[in-house]
Amino acid sequence: MAAGRAQFFRSLLQGLELARPGLGGDREKKQSRPAGAGAGRKAGAAHLSHRAESSESTQPVLPRPPVLPNPPLLPRPPFLTRPPQLPLPPTATSPGTSTSSASHSSENYFDRLPPELILKILSYLDADSLFCVGFVSKLFYKLANDKGIWYELYINEVDRKKWRPRLGFRPEDTTGTQDIPLGFWKRLVLREMGCPNDNLWKRELRHINPYTGMPAQVKQILGSLRVTWEITLAVKGGQEVIFKHSHTFFSDSSVTVCWSHGLWPHIRQVSTLQLHGVIQPFMGATTDKPQWRSLISKTMCGQTRWRIIATDKLVKLLQFDDGITVGIWRGTWAIAFVMANLHFHRLVERSLLGSLCCPYRPPEVSQLYSGQRDPGCGLRGYTVLIILHNSVRRIMRRRYSSVHCMTDQIHKGFVYFKLRTDHTPVSGLISFPWKAEGLQGDIKNCCMMTLTMLDEDQRPFWCVSSAVNFVMRASDPEQSALLYMDGEGRVWTNFMWMPDMQQYFLLGIHIRIPLKKLNQHFGSDFSSSLGQ
Repeated sequence: MAAGRAQFFRSLLQGLELARPGLGGDREKKQSRPAGAGAGRKAGAAHLSHRAESSESTQPVLPRPPVLPNPPLLPRPPFLTRPPQLPLPPTATSPGTSTSSASHSSENYFDRLPPELILKILSYLDADSLFCVGFVSKLFYKLANDKGIWYELYINEVDRKKWRPRLGFRPEDTTGTQDIPLGFWKRLVLREMGCPNDNLWKRELRHINPYTGMPAQVKQILGSLRVTWEITLAVKGGQEVIFKHSHTFFSDSSVTVCWSHGLWPHIRQVSTLQLHGVIQPFMGATTDKPQWRSLISKTMCGQTRWRIIATDKLVKLLQFDDGITVGIWRGTWAIAFVMANLHFHRLVERSLLGSLCCPYRPPEVSQLYSGQRDPGCGLRGYTVLIILHNSVRRIMRRRYSSVHCMTDQIHKGFVYFKLRTDHTPVSGLISFPWKAEGLQGDIKNCCMMTLTMLDEDQRPFWCVSSAVNFVMRASDPEQSALLYMDGEGRVWTNFMWMPDMQQYFLLGIHIRIPLKKLNQHFGSDFSSSLGQ
């Protein structure tokens, strides 16, 4: 029993030595030892014998164990057999990196597909998904804007609505689709998806408020279409930050939109400010798909583009073009809030019918008195409505009808209108309330002004909606004026402060219009007809 067990372990040891080269037995060492190794072995043996003789007197001699004959070699177990090594592929990368994993990670299988096959795959997507695919790469942008795919989507959208578009050819006729410019069908599809009830709201806009001269159902139409407003701040470096409005205040002829929540950047880091009208989805609908955005205005935010109109202990008010007012924290110049005052004139169209990068352009209106030689045409029959308000309440409203301009009030290329009033009182103080980051304030002697000027046919002639501030007169400290001025005209509103009553009274309004604006609106040349 013991001899068989010893023979088994000897065979196992020999198998392990053969499986691991470099650890072979004495037999392999003798065969692989070089010729000069014998002398070294003899010298080592003589040295060991000398040590043994020196220590012979102290250590007893032990008997040597009997030498057993070597057992016959057994066959190698299968689990000890080393598998053959395959040749490694040539490495073209740096040492220590796997070429197979690098090739699989960098390989793009879409490059192998022909464009026709990718177009076939993209044809099964809906309009929202196809719009998102265009942002993946340049190849997908080119294929996702294919005219044939968007043409089929437009046909399906038309069939779903059961009406025919007013185009020069039938949608079923594909002979003229190749002559259509790139992006034509895409714009039609996205417009129809964004404005499904365009005929309804266009019909509602025809009802005009006789007092303001603006559409009477603007607030109701915007609410039924789920229109909101967002601002996009383009920070220097390419980053864009989008903010949703937090508060709106509807006046008689304008709406004040406020943004006061979020992490705002530094005003000097902002390059542009874009105002978009956005159509919100229905309650319960998915919001992961892109929403229709209509560009209303794009304001450059350079230091030469704004002016400080008012300030208090915490914020300063910066006035930009297009009725944009930005409040910044004093000392840090970080944005605290943003307000936009939007006039009702074509507000629904500007919030719906524009695109992401291009604002809505109204159709050209025929000139009112083209070819008319009467020198008085265009100088009489105006209606002026002026409203002072802020983001929470209305301060003053005044309407003037049958406003005219005398011939002696046209000089140096401008037309002057003087509106007299009988000391109209102003209800309450003129102020500008604000809220931001849990703080609130009220800036004195500053408010919003909305001016609507209609011609004798009650068509909008000049519409203004912006923040204004008081300008005190040095000669009389009790008299002040609210001043607004842009490229299309100037408004100067005179007020008198009564200390006993603690109230402002309106004295008069002066409006100055460039003569060039009258000539473009009425299709005439008033300078030549008046002998100037």
